[in-house]
Amino acid sequence: MSDLQKLGPLEAVKPSELPSGKTLRVAFWTLGCRLNQYDTEGIKTTMSGLYDIDVVGWNDPAHLYVLNSCTVTAKADQECRRLARQVKRRHPASKVVVAGCYAQTQPEALAAVPEIDGVVGNTDKEDVATWMPAVMDEKTLTMRVEDFQENPEFDSALIDSFSGRSRAFVKIQDGCNLRCTYCLIWRARGPGRSRPVDDVLAQLRLLVKGGYPETILAGIHLGGYGRDFTPKVQLPDLLDRCLEEIPGLRLRLSSIHPNEVTPRLLDMFAANHRLRPHLHISLQSGSDGVLKRMKRPYRSDRAWQAMRQVAATVPHFGIGADIIVGFPGETDAEFEDTRRMVAELPFSYLHVFRFSRRPGTAAADMPDQVHPETISRRSEILRDLAAVKNAEFSKSLVGTTREAVIEAESGTPGWRLATTDNYVTVMVPEDSAGEIVAGSLVNVRIDDFSDGKLTASVLDVFPAFASARKGA
Repeated sequence: MSDLQKLGPLEAVKPSELPSGKTLRVAFWTLGCRLNQYDTEGIKTTMSGLYDIDVVGWNDPAHLYVLNSCTVTAKADQECRRLARQVKRRHPASKVVVAGCYAQTQPEALAAVPEIDGVVGNTDKEDVATWMPAVMDEKTLTMRVEDFQENPEFDSALIDSFSGRSRAFVKIQDGCNLRCTYCLIWRARGPGRSRPVDDVLAQLRLLVKGGYPETILAGIHLGGYGRDFTPKVQLPDLLDRCLEEIPGLRLRLSSIHPNEVTPRLLDMFAANHRLRPHLHISLQSGSDGVLKRMKRPYRSDRAWQAMRQVAATVPHFGIGADIIVGFPGETDAEFEDTRRMVAELPFSYLHVFRFSRRPGTAAADMPDQVHPETISRRSEILRDLAAVKNAEFSKSLVGTTREAVIEAESGTPGWRLATTDNYVTVMVPEDSAGEIVAGSLVNVRIDDFSDGKLTASVLDVFPAFASARKGA
């Protein structure tokens, strides 16, 4: 029996609350991107293989709280500290660990928060056997943060489920070799590295066997997949193998750059409906001047070209984008370049971010920082325009038939939410037979768009996925 298995219940947990045969209650919370979601599941899987644990909700009494952090913005840092303080004050006898990107880039800032018992960077967070006993046994702060090696290997646990999710994520790439001037992620995640193809296939097979009808392939620089291999491999090479060797698999890509939208990739979208007709473009700006100051690896003409090519591939292709507003030196004319791009290209949605001045980035020290009121005004303009674009796209879908994955309850009695293949949320009626459960793959006919919502009828259910999810 390990030292952890000998642990008695802490003051925050009464003995009567501990399930029979379980000695350690652990809660997890994830901030940030899909990679963080996958990493949290990896930590959970590794921990479950080493120790007898009972995974509980974040608001429940626990011995250990693991907060997987994000550091994309100052707001993300603030939220991480708030959550750590809040849970420790609620359960003072527990241990609180902050892992991930914030821990990797600013460990000293977290070490100064008295409610935090452990700080574990991305270099160490999956080495559960080392940091977890230290956190539980020591009365002082446990610090496990190291620098990344020059050429680190891709390392990630195989997982077979995603807690509370209808669709799964698979991390196929980590780290970044770009040095965009606003970004800390290259420091938080280290050099770019790719998951071996056979390992990706093994992970996808596990998830398909578990009844997940759709998997999102995720990476910090997804379009850079395979560049670190010898011989080099490209993302479409991986997609070919996955779709050919795993029948029934539906794949969605996360975020890629405009210059990585290639003719071969577009041909794959046109030829195989199991590659979901949706792309999220890491655009950031429509101005050449801003893109140059950001050190992005493309210019606006390539973005215009990519979006038009994507839209022409198949009807109703879903196109989203990230845009940063108020980058240092952004003039009215440069913002207008971005606004015009958004207005004229067929986006179905946008994620609009206000520039966040991150210490340690080149952009933080650039002259001509944009006034917060100007940033707010420009953000509102783009968000209003994005709402119009989303409504236009939604209206164009009425009368069409799409594949969709059933998600959670909608909050409206008698209705559930579903995500279509082109990444639109629709409301579908509950069925009296109980066949439509979270994680079911269905065909829907989109019937109406009103009050900002799409409603649809379920035409049929794919039985293999429905039965697997009913037993999940």
